[in-house]
Amino acid sequence: MRVEIEIAAPPEEVRAVLLDFPNYPEWHTNFIKSVSTIPPTKPAISLIEGDKICAGFTGMTIEPLVTSNTPTEFAWFGSLALDAFSGRHYFRFEESQITPASTTFVHGEDYTGWMTFMFGKGWPLHTSVRDMYMGFSRDLKARVEELQRAQT
Repeated sequence: MRVEIEIAAPPEEVRAVLLDFPNYPEWHTNFIKSVSTIPPTKPAISLIEGDKICAGFTGMTIEPLVTSNTPTEFAWFGSLALDAFSGRHYFRFEESQITPASTTFVHGEDYTGWMTFMFGKGWPLHTSVRDMYMGFSRDLKARVEELQRAQT
């Protein structure tokens, strides 16, 4: 699964909003309900590979391991139901090749679980899962661009 969206802000500002976990409920109430560090007092910016986080989704919570926290990517690996659903969930912040001083935000997951074939193209869950990823990305775009307008 992979979706992209253009955001009218530099990559570091998009990353700052994405890593501002406590404020997710202000701008996104679907798909990813919450993310928090473990322990909760640890700043998200200081997460390193191997750190555990808590990620809440509709009807479930997982404790994935951070696999990347760099200026260009934040990612975790998580699994559910005896690894039936597992994968590396990622958020990438790329300098836009389309719009100057903007970001191409890439949101996706490389699935590895034995039941994740159901998310593939042509399977019934593909469209609904893609819509969830795109919805989160649109909400992030709206939040970042709202903050940009407030600064000017």
